[in-house]
Amino acid sequence: MYFGKHIQKRQLDIPEYAASFVDYKALKKLIKKLSATPIIHAQDLTHSGSGLADSQASLQANKATFFFRLERELEKVNIFYLQKEAELKLRLKTLADRKKSLQARGLSASKLSTVFVTLDEGFRLFNSDLDKLQQFIEINQTAFSKILKKWDKTSKSRTKELYLSRAVEIQPCFNRDVIRDLSDQATSSLLELGAWAEGEKIEYVPSGDQQQRPQAGAQEDNDIEMQMQQAVNTGNVTLIMEWISRLGSTDEARERVNRIFLSTVNDAPLEMQKTLLETNLVDLSYVDEINERTCLHELAISGRAHSLTMVLERGADTTATDIYGRIPLHYACMRGHVEVIKDLVKYDSAHSMQGIESTSPSAAPVAESVDYKDLDNFTPLIHGIVHARFAAVQAVLELGARVDPSGEADHIPINLACQYGSVAIVDLLLQYHPQILPDAEGLYPQHLVPRSGRSPQILEMLKNYGANLDQPDKLYQWTPLFHAASEGHLSCLQSLLELGVDVDALDEKDLSAMYYAAWEGHLDCLRLLEKAGHGRGIAREEPAPAPATFQSILSSSAPIPASADMEAIPDLSLPPPIIPLRRYGHNFLDTTKTFIVISFDSQDSDAIEFYGDNKYPAARLTISSKSSDLIPRNIPLPIQDEFKVISFQIDNLDTFSIDFDIFPTFGSKVIARGAASSLVFSSRYSSSGNWHLELFDPRLRAIGRISFKYQVVTPFHGIPMEITQFATYWKATSQISSQPNALITGSSLSGDYMRIFVQATKDGVPVLYPSWAIPSTLASYGVRNDLISRLTYEQFSAIGKANGKGPESLKALLQSHPDQLAKRLATSWTSLHDVLEILPPQMHLDVHMLFPTKAEEELLQLGPTGNINEFVDASLKEVFDHASRLRGANEGFIRSIVFSSYNANICTALNWKQPNYPVLLCNDLGIEQAMSEEAEWPVYSSGRTTTSVKEAVRIAQSNNFMGLMCSSRLLELVPALIESVKTAGLVLIADVTNSTTQEQVARASFDALPDEVDGYLDNNAVLRFHESIDM
Repeated sequence: MYFGKHIQKRQLDIPEYAASFVDYKALKKLIKKLSATPIIHAQDLTHSGSGLADSQASLQANKATFFFRLERELEKVNIFYLQKEAELKLRLKTLADRKKSLQARGLSASKLSTVFVTLDEGFRLFNSDLDKLQQFIEINQTAFSKILKKWDKTSKSRTKELYLSRAVEIQPCFNRDVIRDLSDQATSSLLELGAWAEGEKIEYVPSGDQQQRPQAGAQEDNDIEMQMQQAVNTGNVTLIMEWISRLGSTDEARERVNRIFLSTVNDAPLEMQKTLLETNLVDLSYVDEINERTCLHELAISGRAHSLTMVLERGADTTATDIYGRIPLHYACMRGHVEVIKDLVKYDSAHSMQGIESTSPSAAPVAESVDYKDLDNFTPLIHGIVHARFAAVQAVLELGARVDPSGEADHIPINLACQYGSVAIVDLLLQYHPQILPDAEGLYPQHLVPRSGRSPQILEMLKNYGANLDQPDKLYQWTPLFHAASEGHLSCLQSLLELGVDVDALDEKDLSAMYYAAWEGHLDCLRLLEKAGHGRGIAREEPAPAPATFQSILSSSAPIPASADMEAIPDLSLPPPIIPLRRYGHNFLDTTKTFIVISFDSQDSDAIEFYGDNKYPAARLTISSKSSDLIPRNIPLPIQDEFKVISFQIDNLDTFSIDFDIFPTFGSKVIARGAASSLVFSSRYSSSGNWHLELFDPRLRAIGRISFKYQVVTPFHGIPMEITQFATYWKATSQISSQPNALITGSSLSGDYMRIFVQATKDGVPVLYPSWAIPSTLASYGVRNDLISRLTYEQFSAIGKANGKGPESLKALLQSHPDQLAKRLATSWTSLHDVLEILPPQMHLDVHMLFPTKAEEELLQLGPTGNINEFVDASLKEVFDHASRLRGANEGFIRSIVFSSYNANICTALNWKQPNYPVLLCNDLGIEQAMSEEAEWPVYSSGRTTTSVKEAVRIAQSNNFMGLMCSSRLLELVPALIESVKTAGLVLIADVTNSTTQEQVARASFDALPDEVDGYLDNNAVLRFHESIDM
């Protein structure tokens, strides 16, 4: 989201802070104005005869104008912060004093008691407001940084860092210590309060502090007051009247009676309430010192209509506001108490006509009570919509509530109803003819429905009302179709297509909805858009055919250099040519290091869940290790996409452990903690998996859990290939002139590579076989004893010999056509060692590693699978040993090898264990149907899986893979994906197997593919790269 839009959204979310945010938009306009009008005279300049100041004076005048305005914005932010800081300090002191007073009684209170609920709510509200203040600080700090960067760019100066350090960061509002201390105090108080409610005595105070102990008289008064509350709730009129008669009519007596009346207003019998009111000691405007609610607020929450009518008849103020800025009508709508709503508005209307005004200093105007806004800018109608209270919404609409916002900073009722997916409420609102307007993010109601994906039938209602379902939003110029495709909401997408929206609409980047469906990996949405679209394939001419032969594989004996020396110094003419940057090999693990990846990307549930009422909306996760020198990682909650994957390189896996600590976002008091010991990561049976940890609070109670996936990559334990003796592959990048930030990739890979399918037997021997299991009649009965992973190499070889296969029969296949050779090689029943020895050294190989993902293992019952590290180590050992033998026997010649796999964990392990050979991550997204019958494919193989293109690019980039292999059909449907992959610095291979492109490729080779594609996989058998590299 653009930063300007982000500020507007936060201003809507925190309306009480809205006026004090940096006016980012105005500052941008000022910079634009100054740049468009370069000569603005300084006020203290005296005009010379020419009437114009020199250019230097004009520049200084422009600078003074800008920084004068910037400093006023800084003052505005700082003054508001100091005001809010003082308010929060006072509130926290009040809450802490009330907590100490309650704890001084010596008796615990139930978590269901009014006392506990009020205090707990008070502390949580304080934390919420503290979080709002910190968000306000962070957004403004970012705003100052961005606007200074824009000024530097426009004025060709370098003032940002100096101004930030000397003028911005020294301001009190950007000192985090105060907010951290307030957060710690509030967190400790909440923990103490919870312990007290459960009968425990815990004090989180410094050792030097003295606990305030109550006097004996105060303790006795507290005990008596608790007894009187119980008497009121049980209707013991006699006892209450005796107590009141002893109290008299002093101010202290009124205070105690008011406190008891307010605390029992939702539970006491009606007759008892009448009795208390008749004593004339009850003040109906009395408020709780924590939440500032009156008895009318409490009755609106509970819905006790008879009690509410009684206090209204005695003049209760219906427009008094609590600490949230809410009047009783807000709560009645939140809880859906229709009779209470009608009574409150009826009472307001009657008194408004009589010209009676409220005497409460914080009261809202009587005439506006039905549209009164609380501190969140929520009207009673908005609360009813958010809480899905149809009857309440209907009631306030009938009573005259506004359906259109009164200003730009207001929430839009119809938009929120669409966002929350309430069909009945949307239908009701449309009957009142609301305007169709964009919200602060620039989204219209028709965009919010497919983005939330809750009720697709609302789309037809909006269309019938007159809303344009092809309306671009004001954020990215996305139509509703884009939101449905990007979020993967198939039902909304289906509804939009049935309603006749434009399938081929483009956004501000000239991308279609189909692109975002593919990028996010929503295959069902992609297929639906393909059927409905008008086609976005790439049509090319068909040159003369160039069929592949076995000799072509043999002839491509080495990587072919570029036509010109790419490292040569260019001719010194203008403009100079772009010199590609070559990168040799990739980063890999030192033999003393272990690579650990932790992922919080869970499809089933949130990575962090809190049990019951334990909710911490403003929190951060800190990941650290006491057994390693790792730098702690701080991750805001909820975890966003950019923080869902983290990695470490550690020295000792046997002693390694990770601590997961949850803190308040800006505090230092631990809310919850969990720890993963070395046993999680050091299992010899599996190097990856899913794990759940309980989260314990400081009282060692389980209050939640954290879930994550992990992978452990150990260094290669064999003898590695010396980089000084064995040349690594390379890839080159150069900038595209029209897109300065975009990169394209060339590489040392060229020619044809025969694909071989490698998996491991039970005893860890790498063998060639393309399927998980040997064909058997038992498979139809669910019996999977024929899995390759459950056979020893001796058993595997014996089965091969029984079928007339094995190393002996392999040599006779070498003169076959490449497709036939690949098919027969795949089922040759040989080990990787034998295949490497038998095949001619001039034949390049694509070693395709088969290993099931966890999802495949569970779905197809393939487990238990082996250890990925052991499988990869065994395969690399065979390849490295073979390369060493070739180098000795062929005077330095080495067979060119590429590794590939559909399993991202396999690719990660392969790449981190060695720098010599490139790794390609394969993705089957876009294939219409999975390979199911061997006869349909030249080479049938298992393990073809799909993931989003976004996720594949992320994995490839973060682990330095050579590139991606994608379905050519997907690239035909969404050509823009090609540029997205290429600009990520990755090689792109098109899998043309069984696609419409395959026939064109058979005739025209690379001319049938887009120029940006670096190679293609033909018949799942031969991987073909460009023969030359032209940068």
